[in-house]
Amino acid sequence: MEGHIHAVFLESSPDFPFIALIVSGGHTSLYRVDDFGVYKEIGRTRDDAAGEAYDKVAKLLGFGYPGGPIIDAVSLKGDPLAITFPKANLIGTCDFSFSGLKTAVMNYVRKHPGARKEDISASFQAAVIEVLIDRVSDAVKIEDVNRVILTGGVSANRTLRERMSCRASVDGFELYLPSMHLCTDNAAMVAAAGITTSLKAILQNMI
Repeated sequence: MEGHIHAVFLESSPDFPFIALIVSGGHTSLYRVDDFGVYKEIGRTRDDAAGEAYDKVAKLLGFGYPGGPIIDAVSLKGDPLAITFPKANLIGTCDFSFSGLKTAVMNYVRKHPGARKEDISASFQAAVIEVLIDRVSDAVKIEDVNRVILTGGVSANRTLRERMSCRASVDGFELYLPSMHLCTDNAAMVAAAGITTSLKAILQNMI
């Protein structure tokens, strides 16, 4: 988790505090980051991570693995408004839930075996992205912080990056996006986390 947050610092230097959305196959979490190593969780998934939901829906549709890049590509040929899938809103929290959405896609596919996979993919992705963006917007307002970083494997999703950038412009917060090659697990982000952790420990021992 720290590694994904530090991926941003390999290319830019966002001021503290900021909101971090870590969205991957194993995690979908929101943190307020006040300094290196100073994190407050303000939102998390109650069930499936967003990336996990992508993988499961991709498998359901007969696509390969990992599901995120495939669904993102297939969605370009579909209509995101073709199907209305549920979007969980856990009132009073910044938490996420994608299990119900995954089940809704499964039920839709069973009832409509001839439906276009492109439309299913696009509608599913639209629901996931809307939830992610809305929770980030909520967190910005609740924490009164106008900087956001988007990181984790799912942050390589082109549609998510585009729509999050649009919301940043509308809501007036700064958005930091790692380059695509730094979004997924990599040694550089872990090394960056290790360096800052070590330096902080050294400085504390000197005081």
